[in-house]
Amino acid sequence: MKLKEYELTYKNNLPFQAELSKVTNLVPHRHEKELELVYCLEGTVHLEAAEQMETLCAGQLHSIDFGDIHCLWSDDDNTTLIFHLDLTRMPDWKYLRYVFFACEDNHLHPYQREAMAKVKDIVLSLSYAYFTGDVQDGHRFEKPLEELMNVLLQYFNWFNYENQDDYMNVELYERFHRVLAYCVDNYNQKITVSQLAAMENINRNYFSQFIGKTVFSSFSNMVNYIRCWHAEDLLLTTDMPNAEISYACGFSDPKYFYAAFRDLWGCTPSEHRKQYEEYYQECLRDPVNRKHETTLDDPSAASILKDFILQWHMAKTLDSLD
Repeated sequence: MKLKEYELTYKNNLPFQAELSKVTNLVPHRHEKELELVYCLEGTVHLEAAEQMETLCAGQLHSIDFGDIHCLWSDDDNTTLIFHLDLTRMPDWKYLRYVFFACEDNHLHPYQREAMAKVKDIVLSLSYAYFTGDVQDGHRFEKPLEELMNVLLQYFNWFNYENQDDYMNVELYERFHRVLAYCVDNYNQKITVSQLAAMENINRNYFSQFIGKTVFSSFSNMVNYIRCWHAEDLLLTTDMPNAEISYACGFSDPKYFYAAFRDLWGCTPSEHRKQYEEYYQECLRDPVNRKHETTLDDPSAASILKDFILQWHMAKTLDSLD
């Protein structure tokens, strides 16, 4: 299956862009450097990204990490804002390339609600400026983009995915990031608890307890997830047999790959490949709408977004008075 390459257009050399669309069925694709925020303004839209399958209702937002193979579809009359942020243009790209985000209305803790509202405020404001053409002065957007990244890193990175409050232990967060970066860079090599514990100058038991309190819940889950994430790419972009993919991604035996993939993705590698191929072919057979979305022109998008922003701020104000 050949992934669809969507060429993104950035106005005035900005590091972000926005589209307001009526989504029908976008074929599977990925972005090599962009964080994507899908914000359903009206109706419903379904998405599949990596191991997740979600339905977004009006007012809900969901982040998609760069590199995640994903697709969007809907049978509903929807209006969906798709916001892309070029992470390579952010000052901390070397750091961000190892960060996984989970900015998701469908999995939101109470302490994250205010932060999610901040994310939506910034995305809506930047998108409105983008659609109105008010983007001549790029420096004007530096602080909003910096604030957006700060909120995402503080409240929606995978380290604090299971937190119940906004406290973040910086020392433990930095350890998590180092460990994750090492595993991402060396997923196809043998990785052991002893090896990582020694890297962090702590004992094996303490390291296992540390990982057990993160989103991964165990060392094996962490390594298996990263390997399966890379395996999905080979499953959907090559004709490599599953066994070859298994070894290429660092599994010592294909049976461990099959078990890990089924546990994390909810289906076998072969089933996943078949499901995506069938969906891809169905999209290509669509004789009516080859692009599989209707992207609104900038004036129409600006008008619709202006009305939504007004309703959004009215709702926030009235809710705060309850």
